[in-house]
Amino acid sequence: MTRSNSVRNEFGIFVALSLFTFFAVHLARAEAPPLEPYSSRPADAETAFVAQWKQFLLRQGEANADRYLPDLPFSFKCGERSSREWVTLASANIQSGEWQSDNTRAHVFSWTDAQTSLYCEMTLTEFRDFPAFEWVVRVRNDGQADSAKVHDFWGIDTYWNAPDNTMPVLHRSVGSPGHEDDFHFMSEFMHNSMWDKRRRIAMDSPSNAAWGQAHSYLIPNDKRSSAVWLPFFNYQTGGDGLITGLGWSGAWRAYFDHQGNGKSTILAGVENFDSILHPGETVRSTLNVALYWQGELLHGQNMFRKLVLEHYSPRIDGKLVEPPISGVVWGGIPSKEHLEIIEKLKQYQVPLDVYWFDAGWYGTGVVPSYSVFEGDWGPMAGDWRPNPNWHNGTLKPVSDAAHAAGMKFLVWVEPCRALHGRPITLEHPEYFLTGNADGTIRDGQTLLLDLGKPESLKWAVDVVGGLIRDYNIDWYEEDFNIEPNPYLEKAAEPDRWGMKEMRFIEGHFAFWDTLLKEFPKLAILNCASGGRRIDLESISRGQPLWRSDYNCFPEATAESTQDHSYGIQYWLPIQGSMIRGWSLYDTYEARCALSPGQENAIVAKTEPEWLQLKANVVQALRCKKYFFGDYYPLAHEQRSPSAWTAYHLYLPGEQEGMIVALRREKSDVPTMTFDLQTIDPAKRWKFEDYDSGQTWVFSGEQLRKHGFEIVIPNRRDSRLIFYSAEGVAKAATP
Repeated sequence: MTRSNSVRNEFGIFVALSLFTFFAVHLARAEAPPLEPYSSRPADAETAFVAQWKQFLLRQGEANADRYLPDLPFSFKCGERSSREWVTLASANIQSGEWQSDNTRAHVFSWTDAQTSLYCEMTLTEFRDFPAFEWVVRVRNDGQADSAKVHDFWGIDTYWNAPDNTMPVLHRSVGSPGHEDDFHFMSEFMHNSMWDKRRRIAMDSPSNAAWGQAHSYLIPNDKRSSAVWLPFFNYQTGGDGLITGLGWSGAWRAYFDHQGNGKSTILAGVENFDSILHPGETVRSTLNVALYWQGELLHGQNMFRKLVLEHYSPRIDGKLVEPPISGVVWGGIPSKEHLEIIEKLKQYQVPLDVYWFDAGWYGTGVVPSYSVFEGDWGPMAGDWRPNPNWHNGTLKPVSDAAHAAGMKFLVWVEPCRALHGRPITLEHPEYFLTGNADGTIRDGQTLLLDLGKPESLKWAVDVVGGLIRDYNIDWYEEDFNIEPNPYLEKAAEPDRWGMKEMRFIEGHFAFWDTLLKEFPKLAILNCASGGRRIDLESISRGQPLWRSDYNCFPEATAESTQDHSYGIQYWLPIQGSMIRGWSLYDTYEARCALSPGQENAIVAKTEPEWLQLKANVVQALRCKKYFFGDYYPLAHEQRSPSAWTAYHLYLPGEQEGMIVALRREKSDVPTMTFDLQTIDPAKRWKFEDYDSGQTWVFSGEQLRKHGFEIVIPNRRDSRLIFYSAEGVAKAATP
C-alpha cells in the first residue's frame, strides 16, 4: 500500500510504510512508559517494581501481593512434605555478596530441615542494570540414610496477576524442530472462548507430543531444551508483563494457568525428576530468570534481548565473543582441496572471520564424501581421529593455512554420540548408554556418552581438548544429533527417576566449563540438530550459530529462512543462519539469512560465484553490529510467498540502525510504508541505500508523520538500508 504524502527519495527506492499493528493483540501503554517506548532501556518505574520485589525477598520490605506471590518463587516436595512448610523467608539464613564488575550481586539463602534431613540453598542474583533477577535452587541430603523421593521440583512457582481484570496474553516462540515454522512467535489470549475466560497452557511431554504430531515434527516428543518451544515466555497483563526464562539443557515443563479474572499461576521446572537422594547427594533446579516490563511489548522483548547479551552471552577476557561470519566447507573433502579453497579465498580477498571445517573429517571411511548426503562418514561417529584417507591423519595443514590467511579455525565434533563398533565403544562400553532396557549393545547401534560418569566426562575432555590443542582450534562446534531421554530413562534406577538426566546435564555443563577453563581463548558454537539446545545455561557457554537444520536441505525455502529470523530475534541478539541449501545463490538469499553469525557454504567454482561469496561476506560484516541492538519487526510474519518480510535493528547509544526489506517471489506489492519507531522527530536522519550507495536526509518529524517508504520494483528482491541521526558520532563498523 502507498500513501500520497509519504516521504520519497528521488530514485523511488524508499516507500512510505503504512502504520500497522505488530500483533493480533492491541498493546496498551502504561501511564508512564519509557522515554523510548520500544527500546531496551529500563524505565525507573520498572526498576522500582523489581527493587521492591527483591527487597521483600531479602526481608527488607513488603511484597506487592496484589501482583505476585508473597513468598519464595520456587517449591518442591520430599515425600509428602512440601518445602513451603520449612523453606520460608522468615527462617532463611541470608548471606549477601558484594556488587561485581558485571553489575551483579548474589545472595545465598539457606535452610535445614530436621524432619527430612534436607539442606536447601537458593542463590538469588540481582542485576544493577536490568529490572530482573535470577535464582537457582539446590537441595542436598544431609542425613545418614536415603531421603524420601524429591519431586514436583518447581524452579518457578508463583502467581502473576493483572493490575485489573485485563485478559492476559502469553507470548512465546516455537523451538527448532528443523521445520518451516522454527521460532514462530505466537501471541495467545488466556481464555478458552468468549464465554469461558479461563485457560491453561501446558508445555510438557504430553502437550508437546500432541503439538509435534499435529505439525508433522520428525521427533514429536523431542525433550532437548528448545526442540519444541524456546524456554522463554512473556506473560503480558495489560500495560505490563513478566518475562520468564529457563536454563536447563534437558526436559522441562511449564504451565500458565489463568483463572478467568486476570489472576494466573506460573509453574516451571525440570520435568523428569522423582528420586530419592543418597546421603550427601545434591540436585538442582532449572536456572530461572524473571524480568518485569511496562508499556510496549517490544520494549519488554528488547530489554530481554539486552539482558541476554549482557549477562547470558559468552565472554573472553571480559569481552563479548563476537559471532563470526563463517565460510563452511564439508570436512569430508580431502585436505589438499581445502588448501586450494583457502588459496582461492586469499585470491579473491574474501574477508571471512572463520574457516568452518564441518563434519565428515573423522574415522576410517573409504567412500568419498563431498557433502552431507554422500559417503560413509555417518557411521564413523565416535572415532574422532582425522581420516587417514582424506586428511593423512591430521588437520594441522588446513588449520595452519586458515590462520595464515587471517581466519580463525572451527571444527565440528559430536562427542556425546557414537556408533557401536568404533574403538572407544569396544574398549570402554561402560562409558555409553545403549537405550536398551536390558543394557545390551547391538552392533552398529547409536550410543549416548554417559556424561554423568566421571570417567566418561574425562574421556570427552581429553578427546576434544586434544583436538583443540593439536590443531589450534579457535571455535569448537559441538553438535548433538541424538534425543538423549530415551537412553537416560531406560537407564533409570529404581526410585531414581530423572537422576540419570540430572547427572548427564550437569556433566555436560562441567564438560564445557572444563574446556573453557583449560582453553581460555576458546569459543564454543552450540548446535544440537540445529537449535534444539537453546536455553540460558547453554547460550551462556556456547553461541547458537547453527540455529536450525532446516537450511541443510535443498528443498528449504527462502521464505522460511526469513520467518526463522523474524521469530528468533524477539529473544536472542546472538544467533546464526546458513544461507540455505549449501549454495551461494544470490544477494536475496543472503539477506534472507542475515544474522550476526551468518554461515556461507564455500561451493564457488567460477569467478562470478567467488565474487558473490565475497559480496555476501562483506555485506554480513557491515550488518553484524546492528543485531546487538534493539529489534523492531516491520511486517506481520506470514508464511506465504506473496508477502513481505521487513524488520529493522537499532543501536540506541549510537542512534543508528539498519532496515532489511524482502519482497517475496509472488508478492504483487512493490511498495510498503513503515513507521520507524526509533526515529526522534527532533533530529535529522541520514539514510543510505546499500546497493546503490545513494544517501538522503529527512527530518524526523516528516518520517514520524508520514512513514518511511520502500520501493522494491521486482519480485524476489530486497533492500538493505542504513540510517543514523545527524551530528552523532558513529561507532566503528566491524
